[in-house]
Formats: sequence, structure tokens, C-alpha cells
Amino acid sequence: MKARCFDIVEKKFKEMQNQFPNLLMTLDYDDNDVDLAMDIPKQNGLDFEINLNLQNEDELHISTDYIWCQFFSADSEELVKKFYESAIGLINGEYRILQFVKDDKVYKTFLQKPKEDDWETIYTCYERIRMPWIKVKQNIIQNKKESKLISVYKANN
Repeated sequence: MKARCFDIVEKKFKEMQNQFPNLLMTLDYDDNDVDLAMDIPKQNGLDFEINLNLQNEDELHISTDYIWCQFFSADSEELVKKFYESAIGLINGEYRILQFVKDDKVYKTFLQKPKEDDWETIYTCYERIRMPWIKVKQNIIQNKKESKLISVYKANN
């Protein structure tokens, strides 16, 4: 039985494939853990792999080795739009991942989009508790820009 939001998400995944015809994007209809997935491997034009998926009927996920974003519910047209724009922004290099790190340990991660002369945070992911006296540095990961890649997740876990 198909997930409640399957058709909406499948349509968006196919739109992404059409928007980036030079990138390999594989739809997975048979993943045992999710309702629908699309894997976009690291390749010429994409500096890191991205997994997009629909889980539990209406949860949209963007996962990379550097951030894991969860958007729900896919019943919301506004949320689906935010998910789609975030995925497109990561792929085309307009959006960025901002990590707060010390000794290659990530404490907090933001998914950000440009806003005027600054950045707007779209999603926040907390990795570990940071005591106020722990000094962290910022690490920016952005497609098509030179980045220090500090993994937190494995994208296909």
C-alpha cells in the first residue's frame, strides 16, 4: 500500500530529476525502511551525496553526511515547497550547511539559504550538548565551493 503522501513526493522527486538532467538521481521504490527514496550520489556537479526520502506516510527527509533535516507533514503544501527548495538549494549550491565544530566534533548544524546580505536558517540540528565555555568554530559546507567536510551521519543509514 502506498504512503498517503507518496504521489506528491514522487512528483517532486521527478521534478528535481528534470531540473538537473546531468546528475544521476535514482528513485528507490523498494527501500524497506522508507516509503520512497531518491539517492543522489557524489558526482561531477555535486560535492557530496544526498538522500531524499518519504517516511511514515508524511515525513520528508533530507540527509547527507553533514546534516539530517526532517520536515512534516507532507500534507502541507507550504512544507513540501520548503523541502523542495531546500533540496534544490543544496544541489545547486545556493544553500549551505553551517556547522559549529571543535576538534572535528560537530555540536550544531544549520541548513541556511541566502537572505539579502546574510543567511536565514531553515533547519537546525543539534548533535551534542555544548557547555558555554566550549569555544566552537564555524565550518561551511556548500556545493561547488571549497569545503572542509566533517561527517556526522552516513547519508544512507
